[in-house]
Amino acid sequence: MRNNGEVEYKMKEYSNDIDLVKINNIFKKYQNNLYAMYVEYPHKSIWHKGITDEDYRIALTDLFSINKETPLLLYIHIPFCPKQCYYCTCHSFVTKNYERIKKYLNMLYREINLLGEFFQKYSVTPNFREIHLGGGSPTMLREDDLGQLIEKLQSVANIKQLSEFAIEIDPRDTTKEKLLFYHSKGINRISLGVQDFDPDVQKAINRIQPRELIENLLTSDLRKYFRGVNFDIMWGLPRQTRESFIKTIETVVELSPARISLLLLHYVPELKKHQRLMNKNELPNIYERIALFHDAVKSLSDNGYVRIGLEHFAKPDDDLAVALSKKMLNWNALGYTAGRYFDVIGLGSGSSSTITGNYYFQNTYSIAEYEGMIRNGKFPICRGYKLNKDDIIRRDVIHNLRIYFYLDYEVIENKYKIIFSEYFKKELILLEGLIDDGILEISNHTIKITEMGKYFTFLVCRTFDNTRKKFF
Repeated sequence: MRNNGEVEYKMKEYSNDIDLVKINNIFKKYQNNLYAMYVEYPHKSIWHKGITDEDYRIALTDLFSINKETPLLLYIHIPFCPKQCYYCTCHSFVTKNYERIKKYLNMLYREINLLGEFFQKYSVTPNFREIHLGGGSPTMLREDDLGQLIEKLQSVANIKQLSEFAIEIDPRDTTKEKLLFYHSKGINRISLGVQDFDPDVQKAINRIQPRELIENLLTSDLRKYFRGVNFDIMWGLPRQTRESFIKTIETVVELSPARISLLLLHYVPELKKHQRLMNKNELPNIYERIALFHDAVKSLSDNGYVRIGLEHFAKPDDDLAVALSKKMLNWNALGYTAGRYFDVIGLGSGSSSTITGNYYFQNTYSIAEYEGMIRNGKFPICRGYKLNKDDIIRRDVIHNLRIYFYLDYEVIENKYKIIFSEYFKKELILLEGLIDDGILEISNHTIKITEMGKYFTFLVCRTFDNTRKKFF
């Protein structure tokens, strides 16, 4: 019987997991979720509607006036899915009406035209290093429509010179023939939404995709066409047990993806009403979730995967592992990246952009608003945020801790011309309690998150968050 109120468990079940018991007791002490994503800092919750198309154009002008060769990611959002996965928190719409998708694509092409017109006006040839097609389910697009979209993207991006061109894959509506078509259009990385291989868990989340389905897609002759295969695996799902989840991880190791994202279920039924279709009583409690994550981290590490930050893993020869060794990693809405870019231009309903490191922009989620703004020749910006110097400093601190579990004061001091111990005097006092808990080690000039403390990275990062209430 699972308990989702106060954390309770039978000690005898986990008598060999001394570290897990200690970790659980610390979670009980702070009474909060396992970790915060910190995709952007400051968080989207404080972005405001006063940011408009005009601000977006000013930010783009600033970006290219600084350096016309600045490396970029182009993100394109396809917000449609064939079925509703009960765990999902993505911006998406379930539809079987393909005409709705065609109509959306026509508006997306017009948004691409707006971007192209801006580049032409300022004589800019953008240096897009990567393109990512996300969703939703981009694999819902028919081959001719995906081909037309990529042809349209070539008006603003040189597909042949990309370091990486990735697409998110729903294995349930993908075939070998589709994957070969993607390769023929320049796509060189595929990211599969796997979540869990256990049939009982798959039923609970309304995503049935047996191991054989993925095995039949990822044959050795097909893998050679892609520089990498990514898996998304989710923990904290209903009906997951330590026994079932370690079998999922063992299957993942056997299928041998280049990268793995271990994503925690973000359970917010008050915002995502379809999550109520999952049985709340079947969700693992906090202690069980800790154990699931602990087991997965150990298994993947034992099988040769390099841990990238908190919850990503990569083979030693993958770009992410190489970037980690060179201290070039970055972190954004797509997870950890190999550091080939910092600025992001997002297209499509619900996508977001990061420009010059000083501006965040969010495209409207409403399809009707999206179409209306595009028809009026406006970039479909619904909100955003302009960072001040303090925001930028804190973002740098938070991202360093989230990526490397380590911070050298001198790096921040030299970069921003501050004295770290004075600038963050209040925060360093707050961190003293985490030292006592064994989460941190602090010297005169460094902060290091311990192995056990990695579970509490969110607490460390949250200490430096100046926009939200502290935990302690």
